Amino acid sequence: LSNRYGEYGYEMINVTYSGDSLIATKVTGDKNVPKGEVTFTVDLSPQISSSGQATHLEPIELDSKAENQWGKKYLPRHTGKGQVASESFTNAQWMEGQMIIVGRFFSFAWVPIGHQIFFGRPSSELTIKMLKEAKEEELKRDHVAVMRDAAHHMMEETYWAEKEDDSHFGGEGCFE
Repeated sequence: LSNRYGEYGYEMINVTYSGDSLIATKVTGDKNVPKGEVTFTVDLSPQISSSGQATHLEPIELDSKAENQWGKKYLPRHTGKGQVASESFTNAQWMEGQMIIVGRFFSFAWVPIGHQIFFGRPSSELTIKMLKEAKEEELKRDHVAVMRDAAHHMMEETYWAEKEDDSHFGGEGCFE
């Protein structure tokens, strides 16, 4: 799924489940919460109070204009925890959050800071573009990775060149 994380533009997350918990892990990251880190979790289990009553967040009631736009009167919500951090993933901490189901989309809100992000399934073109851009950014920051990537590509080229026509490298005068 992809989303727009404030000033950082679009980012991609991978959603997995463990029992009744939804876990969103960053596939692409930013300078605060990098790729591979969990960005939020959501408890999808029904909440039961000590009296046996089901307790949960009340759904959001939409006004008539929003109801017409989304095709429903109420948007279900679930409690969660969202991760925030300073630059370079320092001072990482979890805070109260909510997932809101909005038709085919959902949003996650970091409640104490009033930050909300909408998620949707990206097109295959956008997915490829985002992954390429993330790899390019990663390589710009890591010079060893740039050299390793270049060496890998050269070795791959050599392998296929040798495989296509072995006679180029075995001929007279070659590499003497």
